[in-house]
Amino acid sequence: MKKSKIFLTIFLFALASSCGKQDAPVATEWIGISSKESASMEKLFKTAGKGVGKVTWWAGGYTWPGGLFAIELIDMKKNETLLKRVYAYGDTTTGNDELPRFKWWHSEEKDRIILQANRVYKMKLTTVNVAQPGAGWGLWLYEIGTPPKRRAKPEVN
Repeated sequence: MKKSKIFLTIFLFALASSCGKQDAPVATEWIGISSKESASMEKLFKTAGKGVGKVTWWAGGYTWPGGLFAIELIDMKKNETLLKRVYAYGDTTTGNDELPRFKWWHSEEKDRIILQANRVYKMKLTTVNVAQPGAGWGLWLYEIGTPPKRRAKPEVN
């Protein structure tokens, strides 16, 4: 009888500890999310490497009057928003007016953010009234703690 209680206790402990873990693919290169229509989407990923490191991100998109796109990055372990930006039509702090030739607004930004290795993050993208080719954002996720691999220079004959 005692053996079955011990087994049951171990089983329940193992089950409870596995339920709290996030299942996400490990990303070691560009990871992005984009849309060509009004939408709200999310993507989970896990960083690789050791320690902490700066990661370069980029966001860009085109919106019609009244349109916007918003990006967000959430640390799932801490349930904390690390990055949140809104790019709205006509916002000169986040975009470049290309009128009168075009009737849409182009917004673009790139920056760096510090991320932890072996941590699960959630990317979010919300788009409203986007013009073609749409809007999106992403991160260059090399293994944190190691420099990115560079392409070899071509040999000159």
